[in-house]
Amino acid sequence: MTGGYKVKKMWMSLSCKLLLVLALLITIAPWGGSRAEAWVGMPMGKLHVSGKNLVNSNNQPVLLNGWHQPSGAYWTYQDSNYYLNLHGNNRHAATLAYLKDITDTFADTSPKYGSNHGWNMNQVRLFIDRQDMGDVAAGTYNFAGVQTVTQNVIIPYIQYAKTKGVYVVLGLDFTLKDDQATTASNLQKFNQIWGYLASRPEIKSADNVHFELINEPVKSYANGHWGGYNGENDFVDHWNDLRNFQNSIISTIRNQGADNVIWAAGLGYNQFYSLTASHPLTDPLNNYGYAVHWYPGYGAYDNFSILQDQWNTNVKAAADKYPINITEVTWFKNKPGDSAYWNLFNGSNEGFGTNTKTIFNAAGNVSIAAHMNGFILEPGQRSSFADPTAGLKWDGDASRSAMGRFLFNWYHERAQSYPGSGNGGGPTTGLVSGATYKIVARHSNMVIDVPGGQNQNNLQLQQWSDLGGNPQKWVLTSIGGGSYTLTSVNSPDKVIDIRNGTLTNGEAVQLMSNLNTTAQHFKVNDLGNGYWSIINVNSNKAIEVENASTSDGAKLQQNTYTGATNQQWKFIAVSN
Repeated sequence: MTGGYKVKKMWMSLSCKLLLVLALLITIAPWGGSRAEAWVGMPMGKLHVSGKNLVNSNNQPVLLNGWHQPSGAYWTYQDSNYYLNLHGNNRHAATLAYLKDITDTFADTSPKYGSNHGWNMNQVRLFIDRQDMGDVAAGTYNFAGVQTVTQNVIIPYIQYAKTKGVYVVLGLDFTLKDDQATTASNLQKFNQIWGYLASRPEIKSADNVHFELINEPVKSYANGHWGGYNGENDFVDHWNDLRNFQNSIISTIRNQGADNVIWAAGLGYNQFYSLTASHPLTDPLNNYGYAVHWYPGYGAYDNFSILQDQWNTNVKAAADKYPINITEVTWFKNKPGDSAYWNLFNGSNEGFGTNTKTIFNAAGNVSIAAHMNGFILEPGQRSSFADPTAGLKWDGDASRSAMGRFLFNWYHERAQSYPGSGNGGGPTTGLVSGATYKIVARHSNMVIDVPGGQNQNNLQLQQWSDLGGNPQKWVLTSIGGGSYTLTSVNSPDKVIDIRNGTLTNGEAVQLMSNLNTTAQHFKVNDLGNGYWSIINVNSNKAIEVENASTSDGAKLQQNTYTGATNQQWKFIAVSN
C-alpha cells in the first residue's frame, strides 16, 4: 500500500482494509535488445513472459528480488538536507542522487551487516509519486508534472539502474477517489500517462523496464454498484469490468509499439486473482503477469494455514498460469504505541516470513519487491526515512522480528538459482574447468557416488563415505555462459543429469550419457563459506541429499534451493 503525505489517507485505507480482512476470514519468441545486468557483475538479457515464468532470452526462468521505491521527497531523503545541499536545493536532482545511492547499496554483492554476502537485488518498483503527478482523488492531477519528473528523474534513473543490474518496474502512485478505480475519468488519465511513458524512446521496449498498470484498484463497477471482493455473488462481473479497464491500458501501451513486460492488478488491494486464468486479459504479445500485494494484516498474521488458504483461494489460479510479482510485502511485530495502521504489517520472521517463504518457494515463479526502503534500512544523515549507508531496520531487535535481515539472507539464497549467478557474479570462484573433484555434502561429510561403480544410464546417484575411488570423482567442465557439466571419472561418457529433464521437486539426480542438454548443465555457485550450490540450468533447482540423510546410500534429488546444508557442497581437487 503506497501511502500519502497525510495520516488521514492511511486511516481511510486502514478502515477499508480491515473490512476486507473480515471478508477474507468469511470466504477465505526471443526478445531482442541490448544486454542488461541482473545485479552488479551478473550479465542477463531482456526478460519476457513464457507460460507461468518470467524468462531470459534463453528461456531460463528468472526470479527478481528488490524493493518498492516511490520517487517523492518524502520517500527518499525526507527531512534530510544532505542531497539538497549537494545539488543546489534542486529537488529532482536530489531525488535522483538518492535513488542512485540506494541502488548502489541494494545491487551491491559485497559483504554487509556482518555477513559474508551482499543484497543481490535486481528489481525496483519505482513509482511516480503524487508530489509530481498530483493527488488524482483530490482533483489535483498534473500531467505536466508527470512529464517533468519523467524527464528529470525517471529516465536518467532507468539508465543508471541498467548499469547496476536493476530492472525497473515503473508504476503510478495514482489515488482513487472512494476506492473506485474503473471510472471513465480515471481511464482517460491512465491512458494518457501510459501512452506517454510507452512512447518515450528511453522507456519504450527498454530491456530493463517493466510496467505495473494500476496500484490497488480496490473496487470496480458492475450491476449498479461498486465492489470486487472475492466471495461476492457477482465477483465475476466486477473482475470483467477491471479486466476491460486494464485491456484498454494494455492496448494503449502496445499501440505505441512497446513490448515491455506488463504487471497487471487484481481487485481489492491487489489481492484477488481467482478468475485471471478463466477470464484472461488481452495482450497481443502475451507478455504479462500479475502484481500481488501480500501482508500479514490481510488476515493471516503468523498463521500458516490461513496464509496458505489465502494463496490457494486468491492467488494460485494466477500463479499456475502466469508469473507473479509481489510488489508490496512488509512484516514486523507490532509494539504498544505503534500506529494502528501498522497492524497491516503485524507478523514475525518466525511466522509470516517463514510461512511466506514456504509458499513462494513451492510456487517457484514469484518475484518480490519489499515495501519499502523505509522498512528495510534505518534513517540516518542522508535520509530521515531510509539512509542508503545505514544498517538494517530494527536489526537484532527480537521484539520487532523485522524483515530486513530475513530478506537480506533470503534474497541471497534466491540469487543462487539465477541464471549464471554466483556470489558477486562470479560462478565457481576458486574452481578450475577441466579439474577433477570429489564433491562433499556439508551436512554429512559424504561424497557424491556412483552406486557400485556401475556404468549405467538412469542410475540414481547417492552419497557415500569417502573411499577415494573413481566412482566418487567428477570432472568439472565449463561449457560457457557460466554453466558446467560434471563428468564421471568412472564412466567418462556419462554425466550428472536430472532425470527426464523435469522441473519437479524430488526428481532423481542420475548418471546419463552426455547428450549436451540443459538437464545436464549446472551453475556452480560460490556461497562464500567454502561451499557451493549446484543448480540445474533447466529447472533452476538445487542438487541435494534426500531428507538431509546422513546415511550411506541416501539418494540425490533436485529441489528448490533453500540454502540448507544438504544443498551445500565442497569441491576438493583430486587426481584422476
